Formats: sequence, C-alpha cells, structure tokens
Amino acid sequence: MKMKTIAVLSALMTVILSGCGTGDNKEDASSAAQSKSVDTAVSSEVLEVNESAVETEESTVEIPEEQFTESVEDLVLLTDKRDIRIGVDDSEVIFVARDIIDEQKVELIDADTAQVVGVMLDNGEFEKSGDDIMGDAWYSLRYKLDDTFPADPDVSEDRKYRFYARYIDGTTEHRTNTAEIFVYESFTDKELEKMDSARNKINELQASEDFKAMDTGGKKEKMLECLRQLEVDGIVDKGSIHASDDSITYSSCEIPVVVMLEPMPWQVDSRYR
Repeated sequence: MKMKTIAVLSALMTVILSGCGTGDNKEDASSAAQSKSVDTAVSSEVLEVNESAVETEESTVEIPEEQFTESVEDLVLLTDKRDIRIGVDDSEVIFVARDIIDEQKVELIDADTAQVVGVMLDNGEFEKSGDDIMGDAWYSLRYKLDDTFPADPDVSEDRKYRFYARYIDGTTEHRTNTAEIFVYESFTDKELEKMDSARNKINELQASEDFKAMDTGGKKEKMLECLRQLEVDGIVDKGSIHASDDSITYSSCEIPVVVMLEPMPWQVDSRYR
C-alpha cells in the first residue's frame, strides 16, 4: 500500500510541475500525461502484487488442531493374553476397553511410542474386531504383535509391549490403565546347558564333606568362590552374585537362583519327612 501511495504522489507532482511551465508547451504536457499513465499503471501492478502476496500469506496459515489439556484414567483395558511364547502361542491379541457409555472414537495407543496402532470398535464383529456384542459399551481391537526377534540360535529373546486405550472428549483425554504383554522365546539348548552346569557345580560343593564341616561363614566364602569362577567362565551372569547372612543369590541366563548356605529343617530332620 505504501508503494501505491508513492506512485500516486509521484504522478501528482509530475502534473503540478508540468503546470508550472509555459502553457503552450504541448510537448511537456504530453510528456506529463504519459508519465502519469505509466506511474498509474505501475502503481496498479504493485497493488495487485501486494494484494496477491497478502492473499497467499493468509491462505497458508494453518489453524492448529484442538489438543486435550487434561488426561484422566477412568477406563479399563483388558486383554485375552498377557504372555506369548513364540512358536507356541498366536501373537494376535484382543484388546477390550470397557464401559464407554457414549459413542466415541476409541484408539489403542503404543505406550512406548505414543503412536496410534488402531481404532477400537463396538460393532459385534468378533472375527474382524474381536467385539462380540454390538452396542454394549465395550470397544475391541484385534492386533498382532511383532514376534520376529533376532535369529540367534544360542540366545533366547524377549520383548515387553505396553498399550493403553483412550478417547478424547472436548479438551479431556479419557484413558485406560496400561496393559503389558510379554513376548518371549523358549530357552535354547545352550542356555539350558549353562543353567544345568551351574546347578551341578553347586550341588557337588554342597555334597562334599569339607563343605558340610564348615560353619556358615566358611560355607559362604566357599560358595562365593565357586560362583565367581562360574561367572568368569560365563555360566553365571556377570554382576548377579549377592550374599546375605544365610544365602547367596545369582542368575544364569537371567533366571534368578537362591542358594541356602545351611540345610533347611526338612532336609536334616526326619520328622519333616
């Protein structure tokens, strides 16, 4: 708009200056008229360009989507399974969000990524959505979890998935509890051998007469010595050995084990047999 004003003022000044010359100078008058015409045309083009730019700028302004400002956990999420053993169990899970009174857009959310994995339905189509009764305020979704883990034949893998369901009403997010599902592989032959090896070494030590003759403190030191060597050999998990007054704990292949330093009463007293 400022450019248009300058152009108009320039044209007016040209006319005024032309009037200050000799009135019979037709060439100057003609020149002034041409100048006014050119300036007016330029100002029109500038106005059109400026207005076009304004329109373009206005058209690219995006109105942000309405976001919820409050989140309340007032719903319940159920699943038809909590543990999935790869190669044995189907990794498809039926999720059910309970007691949603009014019709809503209910979504299942991956709690670790905050991504929507699917829309839950109350449509009575069990084979498709997992919902068995239409209109009962229970929303369902069938969802297949990823059970493709790294293919290491000597190491069993596992993964924990976490999900919750929600719907948004105005500026309030209504959500469920977070459901956890554990997906795991069976122990490999190598892992089973490691656990058996640790157990056999401990049993051999406890069965020895020298070990039986020691007091509790001596037994603890001897057992720690045995377990630390198994840790060096890679049979016991590193950093897993912990001792107390009457027991020692360790893990092998992430499976915790408690070793009692003294026999339990039913092991030495016939009255318990």
